[in-house]
Amino acid sequence: MGASLDSNGDVYDLSEQDRTLNYNGGSYAYTGLVPLLSLGGGAGAYLNRLDEAGLDILGTEAWIADKGLTIGGWFNFDRLTAQEFLIGKASTVAATSSYWLSFRGDVANDPVRFNISDGAALDTVDVQITPSTSSWTFVVGRYDPSTEIKVFAAQGTLESNTNAVGIPAALNNSGVDFTVGADSTGANRLQGDVSACFLCACRLSDTLISSIWHHTRALYGH
Repeated sequence: MGASLDSNGDVYDLSEQDRTLNYNGGSYAYTGLVPLLSLGGGAGAYLNRLDEAGLDILGTEAWIADKGLTIGGWFNFDRLTAQEFLIGKASTVAATSSYWLSFRGDVANDPVRFNISDGAALDTVDVQITPSTSSWTFVVGRYDPSTEIKVFAAQGTLESNTNAVGIPAALNNSGVDFTVGADSTGANRLQGDVSACFLCACRLSDTLISSIWHHTRALYGH
């Protein structure tokens, strides 16, 4: 996040799909070799992109063999006491939400959470880590249609947890923005840093997710 910007601070999509994220505040910086966007949690400090077909990942795409969705990135939390939106396509209710990752500093044990919606109900899964305001956290959520949702998180070691109860066959096709650092309403803002965020319209294996963690962890001090 922040490796390639335009003169307005908008973030270019390194996948070459031209899905530029609009800059709404915060400051770009780097730590070691890692580019990042620092968000203070204040008004307007997040990234967004308007709804479009390429972001309406349902998990039913006929051209995808490993149907589903995988989303993640690296995050550094400046506070451990609030509900903070990390990345995804969601508002505050099931009817206008699809998929997203959040940090739940407002509940016991400060878990990170992967959330999905079928338009009528939410499904969630938590993994508990020991977050620190001085350390980066790797977070990934994965949706396997009709089967399970799984969340991964790591600081020292890669932990995971699975919810396989009542998982919908398809995600909700919501019309809200895709955002980083706040939900689509601009609420639940992240106070901290984001880096190397990604969205994949397929179900990545445990091995691939573990490989991403191991190949990037040294850059983030792990």
